[in-house]
Amino acid sequence: MLLTVQIVNYNSRDNLIVCLQSIRKHAQDSADSQVIVVNNDTERLGGFLDSFNVDLIEKNENVGFGKAHNLGLEKAKGDYILLLNPDTKLFPEAIAKLVNVFSTNERIGIAGPLHISEEGVSKEEHFGFQKTPLSTIGGKLFGKQSLLGQKDIFETGWVSGGAMIIRKKLFCELGGFDEKYFMYFEDVDLCLRAKKKGWKVVVQPEAKVFHKSGQSFTDNRQKKKCYYDSQGYYLQKNFGFVWSWVARALRLPFYFWNVYLKKQ
Repeated sequence: MLLTVQIVNYNSRDNLIVCLQSIRKHAQDSADSQVIVVNNDTERLGGFLDSFNVDLIEKNENVGFGKAHNLGLEKAKGDYILLLNPDTKLFPEAIAKLVNVFSTNERIGIAGPLHISEEGVSKEEHFGFQKTPLSTIGGKLFGKQSLLGQKDIFETGWVSGGAMIIRKKLFCELGGFDEKYFMYFEDVDLCLRAKKKGWKVVVQPEAKVFHKSGQSFTDNRQKKKCYYDSQGYYLQKNFGFVWSWVARALRLPFYFWNVYLKKQ
């Protein structure tokens, strides 16, 4: 089996249907693909997905993004695994273009598409330079990796787990996502670990997905706290205790504003 598509559902039932419809429409050969849905919602999906040929894993609790995808990995049969958020929708030929990336270079281990919003290319980060203590401290001062003039496949530091394709053998070799991340930075961490083993991480700009983004969180303060917690763990794990706490200290005013003071 060539391809496994994995989706983690939480608070996104209606979006999930649209996502599955786009997979069914644009998968080149449904007989040579597998779709796994891991349900992190407390409400069972059950008969809700009867019209789709999916392998359903019911958790009935939110175990986190990475852990849920690791559960899917245990059942994945494809040579390549395409991770999609339920609030994504595939553009025509997106799957074929992503799978074909791996034939261009045997050291490409992970690839991502462009994320498209209603306004065009998404303003939210979905790929970029490697995240370091300096880049997290400097924030927007360091800028983003530019799309200007990019038409061909290009190498990057990381791609978003909201739409990411990875060789299954690499995913297994890395032990899946680090489950200490509940949400955020687990994709950045995965890409960094892959690059340390000599694999390349790339973006295929001709492959596109529509991404609503931010559909799982209704509480922006909770969302920000989760982001900062994951950021702190990422920095400590990969750059050490001192750099982690330097970053925590410098971001403290932003932390209090976004987590405790900012209006919803």
